[in-house]
Amino acid sequence: MAYIPVQVRVPRVSRRTTAIFVAIVLAFLIAAVVAALSVFSLPAGIVAVVVDPVSGTISKPVVGPAVGFKAPWAYLIEDTYAIEVIEFAQRERASGRWTFSAPEVLTKDGVIVTVEMVVRYRIVPEKFDELVRKFPQVDYDDKVLVPKARQLIRDIISKATLDYLIANRDLIARQIEEQYRSSIENDPTLSGLVVVLDVNVLNFILPQQVTDAINRKVAAQQDAIRAQFERQRVEELARANYTRIVLAAMAEANATVTRAMAQARQIALLANATKTAIEMIIKAAGANATEAARLAELYIYLSGLRDVAQSGNVQIVALTGGGGQIVPVIPLAAR
Repeated sequence: MAYIPVQVRVPRVSRRTTAIFVAIVLAFLIAAVVAALSVFSLPAGIVAVVVDPVSGTISKPVVGPAVGFKAPWAYLIEDTYAIEVIEFAQRERASGRWTFSAPEVLTKDGVIVTVEMVVRYRIVPEKFDELVRKFPQVDYDDKVLVPKARQLIRDIISKATLDYLIANRDLIARQIEEQYRSSIENDPTLSGLVVVLDVNVLNFILPQQVTDAINRKVAAQQDAIRAQFERQRVEELARANYTRIVLAAMAEANATVTRAMAQARQIALLANATKTAIEMIIKAAGANATEAARLAELYIYLSGLRDVAQSGNVQIVALTGGGGQIVPVIPLAAR
């Protein structure tokens, strides 16, 4: 088989064409880099200013979401204008950007108190450029908000004794909250630039030995209250029993008096009736004084016999004595 040579011709590119192509590619890359350095975008909740180090100027705030342009050599300083939270917590929980260790302060009588507190604030986005001029590192929280809280807590707690703090914790908490908000509003570096929305003192934490002592004291007070209540209950029960006995005795005394008065009235009525009957008999018999006395004696005697006979316990037998006198014999019935 015969070998047939094949000749391939490669077109030659001139140097000028190559140079133009390279220039175009470089121009495109430069334009892309410039565009990347000149165009910026901000998400919602972010505010930024453009700082031009060449001219030394700071732009007006740009509030996101937004897209903007800047000089390639300029740079952005950003911050959030949403609500932010600074929390002062115990050391074991004080981790992270916005959680700081709670201030430990001595009371007036030398007891260490740890104050847990939460501060909610936001910046004024329309004045962010002023805030950047005062705090180029946007560290106003570390330089102002946190130190002011610590200093204010120290000033207020150090003037109170432990007993006063325990008895007036709500009052002291409200005092810290009001004074902190006022101090930020009147601070020359933050006035009108940062708005404190809310300040909450969460807790005053005492040393464990102090807490134990307070718990023992409270338990003792509760025991004393229970003992006093029990003593009062016993005293009230005794008074009630005494009152019941006195009332019963008074009722019995009143009943006895009433019965005695009734018996006295009955005796008086009986005596009047007996007197009237005797007078009628004497008058009917026309007896003299001696006979009248004898008739009265006999009437009373017979009335007594009648009463005895009505009891059913006796028998009456009339015997005739000497001289025509009737002598009643009254044998007592056996019991």
